[in-house]
Amino acid sequence: MTIAIIGGTGFLGTATAKRLKERGHDVLVVARGQHEVKLPDGVRFEQADRMDGETLTKLLKDSGVTAVIDIFTISLRNTQPVIEAAGKAGARYVLVSSTDVYSNYGGLLKKESPAIRPEPATEDSPLRTLRYPYRQNERRPKGIEDDLFEEYDKIPIEEFAMAAGAPQATVLRLPMIFGPDDKQHRFAWAIKSAKAGEPFRLDRRGAGWLNSYAYIDDVAEALALAATLPEAEGRVYNVAQPFVRTQADWARTVLTLMGVDSEIVLVDADAGGVLADRADSSDLSYPLTLDSARIRAELGYTEIVPEEQALRRTIEWELSQG
Repeated sequence: MTIAIIGGTGFLGTATAKRLKERGHDVLVVARGQHEVKLPDGVRFEQADRMDGETLTKLLKDSGVTAVIDIFTISLRNTQPVIEAAGKAGARYVLVSSTDVYSNYGGLLKKESPAIRPEPATEDSPLRTLRYPYRQNERRPKGIEDDLFEEYDKIPIEEFAMAAGAPQATVLRLPMIFGPDDKQHRFAWAIKSAKAGEPFRLDRRGAGWLNSYAYIDDVAEALALAATLPEAEGRVYNVAQPFVRTQADWARTVLTLMGVDSEIVLVDADAGGVLADRADSSDLSYPLTLDSARIRAELGYTEIVPEEQALRRTIEWELSQG
C-alpha cells in the first residue's frame, strides 16, 4: 500500500513513517517544508500546503495513495481540504484526534462543569458540550497561528470526517504521547525532580490525578493498523496503555528506573511542589483516561515496545536535553 502522512515531519509523523516502512508499505510525507526535514530512509517527501485541496488531490492521485494519515489536525478549516482531497483520490482517511474530545476535558480546563466520570472513557462516552476550548487562552503553542489556535477543536473535525468519508474514515483518539523527541516533555516533571536526588516534593492536589499515556512507537503501530486494515473503516478508536497510574505512582516508577532512592513527600498548594502549576490551572478531580479495549479487540493492537524499555528510552533522551 502507498500511505500518505499529512503534516508528517514531526514527532508523531516521523515515527509513523518509520513503522509503516517496517511493515513494508510505501510512504509519502506531505508538509509545507518550513523546517528541516529528517525522515526515515526510503520515505518520499513532497512539499505542499494542506490548505491547497487541488494540489493535494492531484498529488494523492498521481502517487497512487490508498490511505491518508492526517497528523496536524487543528481545526475544521485546516483539515477539511485534506479530508476532501482524500475522498476525491479514493483514499481512506485516518484522523488523529485526541482524548480532549471527552466531557471530562471541559471540566479539567475549568470551562464547564460536567458530571465527573471516574472510569476510563470508551468511544461511546459523552463528549464535551463546550466547543473551541482554547479560545482566549493566554498560553499559545509554538508553530500554530493565533487565529487557527482560536478555532482548535477536534469534535467538528471528527463529525465532518465521519459524515463525509464514511465508511472510509477512521478516527483515533490519542492520549498524551511520550518518548524521545517529545517536545512537550510529558515526563520531564518526574525525571528532572528525580535527577535532583532530593526528597520528591509533589503537590498533593496532583498526586492522585489519573491520566492515560502511550509511547510514541506504540501510537505509530496503532496508526499503521488503522490505515491498512479494512476492519478500521468507519470506526472510532481510543489508543492508550492498558492501565492507568496516579501521578504519584508515575513518580515512583521513574525514581525506581533511575535508581534514585528518594522519598515522595506530598506538600500543600502553597509549598510550590512538583505539578503545582498544573493543579493551579486545572481541576484535577477530572481524570483524563481512555479505555482502549476496542482497538485491541478489533484490530489486534498491542504495544510493540515493553513499558520499561519505553520509559528508559524516554528518561535517557530527557536527561540528554540538559
